[in-house]
Amino acid sequence: MNFIRRLSYCEKKRGSSLTEADIAAYQKLEREVIKDIIANGGQLNTPIINTSFSISGVFTSQTDGFDKSRHAVKLNVTAGTALREALTKVSVQKVEASSTDPYITSVTDKVSGDTTTIRTGSVMEITGSRLKFDAADTEQGVFAVTASGEFRCATVIENKPARLMVLLSPEVPAGDFTLEVRTKITSNKNSGKTLKRSSYNRVLSAVKD
Repeated sequence: MNFIRRLSYCEKKRGSSLTEADIAAYQKLEREVIKDIIANGGQLNTPIINTSFSISGVFTSQTDGFDKSRHAVKLNVTAGTALREALTKVSVQKVEASSTDPYITSVTDKVSGDTTTIRTGSVMEITGSRLKFDAADTEQGVFAVTASGEFRCATVIENKPARLMVLLSPEVPAGDFTLEVRTKITSNKNSGKTLKRSSYNRVLSAVKD
């Protein structure tokens, strides 16, 4: 909701007949008045803001006057009483920084359509975000992590940020495994030095023919 609509909504809640057009017209007039006050060297002292002037630049002597090529008028704005009071009521909530790690949302055996059991040697479709990796770097890629070790899926069919298509390595033993995507690709699509990884939040099961 924009500022004028919010004002209009508040006015209606209070039983006022002011419309959005009325408020917009008033704000335009208010802006013109404020501009005139400032242009004529006046100061504003309102519950919202207080203004004052200062001059920047160096004066070479007591008789040196204002020179636009060497000096500038600065407008200083500070919060008024209403804004300072509102500031004391601001609630603060901790938020986590945006992650740049890969994120897996689904894994599917493209041959069987199964989302829990993957046949070794079968094509896996992995969807998510920030999944793209450098296939030439053996540290990066799709890995099946099992109790007996980890196996990199070397055959890559599709390698995009939102979708990967790889063959589940035939070397993966039958049984449970965790799927990991590892990449050094940064948000600007360049390769960085830090290896970022993401594990799928469901345990998958590998089966053999």
